[in-house]
Amino acid sequence: MITESAAAQWDLELDDLFLTIGHRFGRVELRRRMRDYVRGLLAPVARKNSWVRHEAPCDRVEVGDLHRRAVAAAG
Repeated sequence: MITESAAAQWDLELDDLFLTIGHRFGRVELRRRMRDYVRGLLAPVARKNSWVRHEAPCDRVEVGDLHRRAVAAAG
C-alpha cells in the first residue's frame, strides 16, 4: 500500500510533468484533458482504457464532438 507522503510526492511529480509537456498542447482545455486522461490511466481501477474515460458522463459530449470532427476532417 502506498503512503500519503508517497502519494503526495507522486502528485507533485505529475504536476511537474504536466508543466514540462503542457506547452505542446495549444489550448488550456487540451492540457486539462491530457492531465485528466493521464491521472485516469494511473488511477487504481480494474479497467484502464479509453472506454473508462468515455463512460464518464462529463466526457461523453467531448468524445462525441471529437469523433465528429475527426470524421469531418477525414472527408
